[in-house]
Amino acid sequence: MRRRFFVDRDSIRSGRVILRGSDVRHIRTVLRLKSGEEIILFNGKGMEYRARIVGSAPEAVTLSIIEEYPSISESPVKITIGLALVKGRKMDLVVRQLTELGIFAILPFIAERSVPEPEHARLARRARRWKAIAIEALKQCGRSTMPHIGPVVSFGHLIDSAWDYDVRLLFHTNKLAQHLWCHLEDIHDAHKLLALIGPEGGFTSEEVRLALKSNFCCIRIGPRILRSDTAAIAVGTILQYAFGDMGAVQKKS
Repeated sequence: MRRRFFVDRDSIRSGRVILRGSDVRHIRTVLRLKSGEEIILFNGKGMEYRARIVGSAPEAVTLSIIEEYPSISESPVKITIGLALVKGRKMDLVVRQLTELGIFAILPFIAERSVPEPEHARLARRARRWKAIAIEALKQCGRSTMPHIGPVVSFGHLIDSAWDYDVRLLFHTNKLAQHLWCHLEDIHDAHKLLALIGPEGGFTSEEVRLALKSNFCCIRIGPRILRSDTAAIAVGTILQYAFGDMGAVQKKS
């Protein structure tokens, strides 16, 4: 299996591209690849490239593009996970795992019971880190499309902007919430799904009311109370299995 590296589409000029930074060390020192050997590049927008090393130096590796083709690793259903912002490394794990699962977009938000919102500068640093983590996950899982990671917004803003989704799900621990399987027949033809996961303390009754008013279905995933990060990964897996490309209900062509 050829190693995969991320490349910005705009950096490919006249059929050639130059890699720099940590990719150079990985190619030259870790993989010990030489001129004439091939690797796979991807641009984060659904395209892949078969490329041959034509020049190798300590500061840069030059490649010639041999073949360009669209990726076939994207799910037929665009699944978006909205997650109440969780602390530090937990959010890093969620970004990595949801990227591997083929989730289309990740939308962090601030709920009423969220931890205090970090200052803007810190959020900007975290956003850059999440993008880097997503790129590493793409390299590993064979996917070529970068998930959209939205800016941190309020719960109300997220609810107000949810009108264009075919299916809107609010995952909640309330015993009155229905199980997802109760809705399979109603939503199996959906192409855009939005699932919201609350903070550790759960959604407030007012947040649930606002979501229901905006045609969200209140859903539970079992008898146990999961941490927010665990719930996000579990929900991503369940939705991809039920509606995406992981097996249960394959989309009809």
